[in-house]
Amino acid sequence: MKNLPQICVDTSDAFITTERFGTREEVIRWIKEVEIDNKVTIIISRSDTETGKRGRSNKLIFGCDKCGKHKSTDSGTQSASKKCGCPFKIRLTTDEKQHVANLTKRHVPPRHILLSLQDRDPESVTQITQVYKYKSVIQKEIRGPRSEIQHLFKLIEDADYVYWSRKKDDSEVVREIFWAHPDSVKLLNIFLIVLVMDSTYKTNKYRQPLFEIVGMTSTELTFVVAFAYMESEQTENFCWVLEKLKELFVKKDLCPQVILTDRDLSLMKAIEIVFPMSINYLCRFHINKNASDEVEYGQRLHQLEQACVDYSGFMNYVKDTWLTPHKHRFVGAWINRVLHLGNTTTNRVESAHWKLKQMLENSIGDMVKYWEAMNNNLRLQLGNIRASFQKSFYEVEHAHISPFYGYLRGSVSQAALRRIAEKFLRVDYVGTNRQICGCTLRTSYGLPCACELGRYALGGIPIPIDVVHVHWRKLTMEVELEVGADDGSEVDMTCAMDELWK
Repeated sequence: MKNLPQICVDTSDAFITTERFGTREEVIRWIKEVEIDNKVTIIISRSDTETGKRGRSNKLIFGCDKCGKHKSTDSGTQSASKKCGCPFKIRLTTDEKQHVANLTKRHVPPRHILLSLQDRDPESVTQITQVYKYKSVIQKEIRGPRSEIQHLFKLIEDADYVYWSRKKDDSEVVREIFWAHPDSVKLLNIFLIVLVMDSTYKTNKYRQPLFEIVGMTSTELTFVVAFAYMESEQTENFCWVLEKLKELFVKKDLCPQVILTDRDLSLMKAIEIVFPMSINYLCRFHINKNASDEVEYGQRLHQLEQACVDYSGFMNYVKDTWLTPHKHRFVGAWINRVLHLGNTTTNRVESAHWKLKQMLENSIGDMVKYWEAMNNNLRLQLGNIRASFQKSFYEVEHAHISPFYGYLRGSVSQAALRRIAEKFLRVDYVGTNRQICGCTLRTSYGLPCACELGRYALGGIPIPIDVVHVHWRKLTMEVELEVGADDGSEVDMTCAMDELWK
């Protein structure tokens, strides 16, 4: 008898229906009628009842009484079982599976996939759990025998990313991973004046912090330079990540002029080690009251000391922890002397965190899911950047029609033109007086300030193109970068300004 062939009969089609049932009992009654007609036995594999508590809902999953496998015990007692691994379950149809697969490729969340199935077939009885299970089947088929980290590296390599990783000593455990999109590397070498760095959390089930580095284009759009998963946030870990960032520069003597971070002492120390020539500024998001010059700073510090005369411990903490060692990193009197292009907070990288998390289904996914979301987000970001370059080339805003901007139109980004036009409104008040002007737009943005514009207007000449920092004149990322070419990290305006101020 053991050698007799098994006879398999597929009765799945008999249980496909478009009928809607009003109650649990009606569903069970219909199942019983069909099973009798087809001489099979159907059982309730899993059920749930809505009780008002979170996560509970009315649910019935039917399956064959012979599904599953018999579990043997170690007791030595022999027992019989009807279970033979029958695969029958009331599940997604072939058409529904294909639809789920198509939407999964586009990273549509399961709840939206379910709504789409219901829109296609209002009589559908598909449950959200079936969608999740089939998505899991698809992902397992794509991954094959590879481990999670092996599959991640394959995705990174297939997309031509630049990446590095390092393992723990004498083991196969990966400590850190660093990766950057090839177009991000181009943008980094074109727009390298300011970088903003910060870590974000709750992006993966391993609870590893994700370190994100972003920059700013000439059109004032944010671009992601690179990501890194780190084992921990110690100085040694940050040094490894920053060393990899350093390798992305085409010219090895290049470095960002300004690096903006929060007050993470480990990261600040790593920046001093890897980029000693860069200026590290701290986020001013919570430091809104700021001094415009050193005299005003001294006055406000004195007022604070008077107000805290009875709290010497607090005052000493503020001075020793913030003001004495770091005032040059966030006080306006100092930071406005340096070209930071308007970046004085970490809002740019915080916004990048938020947009990325919007594309994640949850915060407990694996690294592959996160990479896919990151890659899709990057594709959208790069598309927007290319469109902004084209817009600056071919579109002219009404405020910039004047011949005064003739040399700049199509050669300078619209973002720069807006800032110049905004300052031009102050010319009637400032005139050509440098003391009234303050020249912040010149020193912090590399753009002509109000008093400069006043001199051009007084002379009846258009704004020269060479008084605009080269950062604002770069409107492409397709140009091949050549070693030795002008990177635009510095523009010496001394002679031109001296001539204007005569």
